[in-house]
Amino acid sequence: MARGFQCRIQEIGNEQTCGQGSWIAISSIIRGYMNDLERFKAIVHFEKPDYVPIFGFPGAPGMAGGAMKKTHQRLVETGMPEYVGGCWEPGKDPNLESWYKYWGTTGPMVVDFFPGEKPEELKVEKRIEGEYEIIEDECGGIVRQVIDNDITYSMPEFVRYPVRDRSSWIVFRDKRTPGQRWPLEKIDEAAKKYDNRDRPLAVYGGSTWGGCLRSLLGPELASTILYDDPDWAREILQWHYWQFRTYLFPLIERLRPEAVVCGEDICYKSGMIISPKHFREFCSPYYQELCSLCRDCGVDMVAIDTDGNAMEFVKLAEECGINAIFPFEVKAGNDLFALRRKHPRFILMGWLEKEIINEGNGHLIRNEIMSKVPWLLERGGYFPNGDHGIQPDVTFENLCKFMTLLHEVCNNPEGEFPRIHPE
Repeated sequence: MARGFQCRIQEIGNEQTCGQGSWIAISSIIRGYMNDLERFKAIVHFEKPDYVPIFGFPGAPGMAGGAMKKTHQRLVETGMPEYVGGCWEPGKDPNLESWYKYWGTTGPMVVDFFPGEKPEELKVEKRIEGEYEIIEDECGGIVRQVIDNDITYSMPEFVRYPVRDRSSWIVFRDKRTPGQRWPLEKIDEAAKKYDNRDRPLAVYGGSTWGGCLRSLLGPELASTILYDDPDWAREILQWHYWQFRTYLFPLIERLRPEAVVCGEDICYKSGMIISPKHFREFCSPYYQELCSLCRDCGVDMVAIDTDGNAMEFVKLAEECGINAIFPFEVKAGNDLFALRRKHPRFILMGWLEKEIINEGNGHLIRNEIMSKVPWLLERGGYFPNGDHGIQPDVTFENLCKFMTLLHEVCNNPEGEFPRIHPE
């Protein structure tokens, strides 16, 4: 029997429980290798897959999920074949399968429908001022960004947020409230395409302070409102939570996804933006409810995407039932060695400095990978990847060096890219 020990097969779907507490899929034993779904399950359950995939998750795909258009063009200019997909630009299919095949990476399936009447989009006016594009929406929000920011890699300046007081909140709420949810029969029909999948399926799980209050009010007002007007903060949050319960929870119940991914961005360089006390008061109840549903539906991983230093946040997330965070940015001071010792069953992702594949940094690749990845892989529950996305200064040669070494360390045979070993 595979892996050298006797297995006791349970009649539960396509799974079997083995004598050492392992998770293995029967079909993988029969065919002699695992698929992406089985590898994902093995890793999140702290088992050993046939090889470790280079896995990109929505929000911060690292080196696994393509690049924005100008960065993709830079890769082509420095040597990547033009036929390789993974080019992100508005309104176009990025053709991620082509990127996955060439670079030997992968990612989850994601739900491509919203189970209800979508809210109307805010009307916007755009104008050019010098080197910048100014975007103003009908609620009064103003964004200043570089021209062609949709295809490049630059943080916009949020001059004014759409919600600034109760009157602007009411205007925003009324315009952005979705309509009637689909009947369960229609949801079931739309969901059938994801049945019998061989990749993990990821469903959006919502957000709390970071994805709701901070996005609407800006970080300053979203922080002070917790002290000055907590009732208003709860009103805004409950409006979001109602949407998640109404439109997302039925998807989780029907699809039984392997991953539920939440977008939070609740941390900055030095730690959490709000206090643990406020997180437990305003955010934890929703996450506890979400995680309870996910446990009932057999979800393997409930993850939060947050930038910044998440060292303190891991404990709070784990209290709610969250069992994964990404991408653990290096420059923010994250330490996955310390987190693994304190949280031995928490799923970790990322933590490889994204800038090592930029021009002039190729000499940093070997140490970055070898000083981190082998130790973390040995202890399980780790998806190695870059700590956010590919930057415009990348070179094709450096990405080849990064992928060559990371694939070797992960025993990963996939990919068509030329193997170039870093110095």
